[in-house]
Amino acid sequence: MKGIDLDLSPQAIAVTGCIGSGKSKVAQWLGHEWALPVYDADDEVKILLSPGHSGWMCLKAILGETYFDIESRLNKSKLRQAIFADASLRQSVEDALHPLVLENLKVKTAQFTMPCLVEVPLLYEVNWQSYFSKVLVVYADPNTCIHRVMARDGVNKAQALAALRNQRSIQEKISFADCVINNSGAWTDTLSQLEAVKKAECLPFGKKKLDTLCY
Repeated sequence: MKGIDLDLSPQAIAVTGCIGSGKSKVAQWLGHEWALPVYDADDEVKILLSPGHSGWMCLKAILGETYFDIESRLNKSKLRQAIFADASLRQSVEDALHPLVLENLKVKTAQFTMPCLVEVPLLYEVNWQSYFSKVLVVYADPNTCIHRVMARDGVNKAQALAALRNQRSIQEKISFADCVINNSGAWTDTLSQLEAVKKAECLPFGKKKLDTLCY
């Protein structure tokens, strides 16, 4: 395990949840309402996987040419579908990318001079939760998540279900959370919950310093 010293905002809230739950929409709304910067791990991974960037080079080294097109661009759709069907491939890709995401997190959040929201889809799977002052979990019922993933990623029901099952159960994530948002229904219902969170201040910024993450 390699320790990575992080010079982050001393107060950071993690936003996580199951695949297809709508984490990004919730994080962006909170960032706008609280006027706080939002770090989106998935968005940063997209940059890391651009040709010539560190994630792209890393995957090219471990995957060869199988998932790259004639112009050496990563075929994300092809890789995503393969990952949904192959847990060992998923683990290899995650093992390669997670250290790069941590380093990116260090660099980007070092620029923040205020508390921040950090969207980390696999927060509990990689055991990063203890480094955040608070954790907000966004969830939706399994059928809703599955249909959202199918529509978003162009995969079939079996593949979407496999992706959901590859993550830690939402019941476990909820049990660890400081605050929980049910995003199963209409966005107006979710907004009512978020407004209640804001008024109740159930996500006060803590004083815990994010000093070191180990990977």
